[in-house]
Amino acid sequence: MNLRSPITAVPTVIGTIRADLGLSPTVVALLTSIPVLCFGLLTPLASLLIARTGVQRAILATLAGAMLGTLLRPLDGAPGMLLGTLLLGASLTIGNIVSLQVIARDFPKRMGMVTGLYTAAMGVGTMFTSSLTAPLAELTSWRLSLASWVWMPLVTFFLWLAVNRLRRSLYPAQTASGCAPVAHTAPDKPLHRMPMVWLLSIALLVHLFNYYGITAWLPTYLMERNAMTATQAGLAATVFQVMGMLGSFCVPVLVRYWSLGRMLSLMGVLWMATPLWILLGPSHWLVWSILAGIPQGGSFVTIFMLIMNSARNIDENRRLSTVIQGVGYAFASLGPVVIGYLRERSADWNASFLLMSALPVCLIVIGFAISALHKPAQAQV
Repeated sequence: MNLRSPITAVPTVIGTIRADLGLSPTVVALLTSIPVLCFGLLTPLASLLIARTGVQRAILATLAGAMLGTLLRPLDGAPGMLLGTLLLGASLTIGNIVSLQVIARDFPKRMGMVTGLYTAAMGVGTMFTSSLTAPLAELTSWRLSLASWVWMPLVTFFLWLAVNRLRRSLYPAQTASGCAPVAHTAPDKPLHRMPMVWLLSIALLVHLFNYYGITAWLPTYLMERNAMTATQAGLAATVFQVMGMLGSFCVPVLVRYWSLGRMLSLMGVLWMATPLWILLGPSHWLVWSILAGIPQGGSFVTIFMLIMNSARNIDENRRLSTVIQGVGYAFASLGPVVIGYLRERSADWNASFLLMSALPVCLIVIGFAISALHKPAQAQV
């Protein structure tokens, strides 16, 4: 719940913040783009930190950074906002990588179910901050509203300490050994020689490009094409986000019957249909929000399960995650920029949404390619 919620708190009150602090458009853009850029560019440093400190301390570093960043943002004008946002982005980058290690380490036979819960929890966290930050700001101030969300990482910090203490007492042997999901004696392969790394990097890139492209521009699109008010468009965008939990729970059930490669191809088909339907039927926003919910959460779960199933041990899980998430987030951060540029150049939304409908062809092809590769046995869910 902490991995995305601090980021989605700011856009709901960005107008008030900009007016109060006199922020330039460039600074406003940085406040929304810095975290995603951190997810891409800082993954090597985050991975090195995890390797040096271990999983437990990396989780605590994520939560401590989230607390400090949340409190720092509203303290000192534009510098505080930027520094706090950068600290949040760096801290959550660590969490992105180490979370998959925790799932693979502690739930090797239930990776699908737990990955679905993990993805859904991110959606719940963003729903809280995106829907409640603005009302809290109206009752108090935007500074107190943003700072009030410090309770989430604070509670999680002490909860993690308590749960880890219990885990050490119940499973001392596993804790000491690191609980690698699969034991292999073969030497590590260079990542650039592993086809799965390239396939999953492209898959995550396409998924995130579409997700961030639609998320950034959907309210504006609906106000232009559907004659919606800002409140109505915001409600539609919230429904679109909440429906992402649908795919988070569907995929772990469906992989009982389908391979993960075929599941990724299915996500590609749904990602193709979603932007096309948004373009052709903007008034059907409730229906295509439900449809979009499956690939929103489902692609994430499928790709993360493929990463964990491809790793032979916890350290390789970290290495794979570092490269795949680094490439995916770094290039996907360009999604909102590219979509906005196409909208400005063509004076309509056709090119933007047709591009987002064409890119998921890659997911379909990658899904078939993964199915053709020799893969470890699928994890039970």
